Amino acid sequence: MAKSVGIIGASGWLGEHLTTALLERGRPVVGFSRRARENQDLEWRQWDGEGVIDLSGVGAVVNLAGESIDQRWNQKRKKEFYRSRISLTENLVNSISASEVKVLLNSSAVGIYGDREEVLLSEGSKPGKGYLAELCVAWEKAAMIAEDAGIRVCCLRTGVVLGRGGGAWEKIRKVFRFGLGGKLGDGRQWMPWIHLDDEIGGIIHCLDHELSGPINLVSPYPVRNEELTLMMSRAMARPAILPVPRFALKLVFGEFAEEGLLASQRVDPAVLKKDRYQFKYNHIDQALADLTT
Repeated sequence: MAKSVGIIGASGWLGEHLTTALLERGRPVVGFSRRARENQDLEWRQWDGEGVIDLSGVGAVVNLAGESIDQRWNQKRKKEFYRSRISLTENLVNSISASEVKVLLNSSAVGIYGDREEVLLSEGSKPGKGYLAELCVAWEKAAMIAEDAGIRVCCLRTGVVLGRGGGAWEKIRKVFRFGLGGKLGDGRQWMPWIHLDDEIGGIIHCLDHELSGPINLVSPYPVRNEELTLMMSRAMARPAILPVPRFALKLVFGEFAEEGLLASQRVDPAVLKKDRYQFKYNHIDQALADLTT
């Protein structure tokens, strides 16, 4: 009997879509969640990120856990960012090392590159500076320790995932629906994005192919914030005339504004392209046409 794919965070938005896609492909799935759940299509096991996790019958693990970063940061939230990423991954790797798991796909983020203005960033690019970059470096370091036990490890450096029901897309859509859309700051910052279908497709591609190390899960064609604003305005037939000044973003979101909303990251999915992954949505206009119809 084929071993299952264990998904940490299977009850989340992305986890639910990945679970569905794997089950449709006939792949058995074990979902891990902090709370007990019932689902006839898969087995659920409880795990809160602490201590040992039951990985019996699991051959590969996809770790999608991590407290949402798109909020105003404070010391309490930073502790939770660390616990839900680094501490959880450390505990997971300890259990994996004593199990029959052969593959670990661990979440990361393009935030590892920091604010790099016009530099084209591939998986071989050095990490940037700032809190978010340092958090991602520690996160990936915790995951890569699994290699010492002979595990194939991929660190999934994800950009902004655009899909119905997802936090990023629903926030953007709501703002434009009410005619309040506008570029952020000067709008010149590069935004690495990916359509939900390619996020799921890319993860499954990493499961099925012998890839390892950092993987940029982003579209081959990042867009500047001002371009996204214009495209959204056209797709939704709504005005986009209310730019949000840098100072206002920093006032509301603090550090996250500088390192998240205003940081420029021109990220290239070099590894996936070299491995001939076929993106379903290469360009932002294709993605928006799908999401607004």
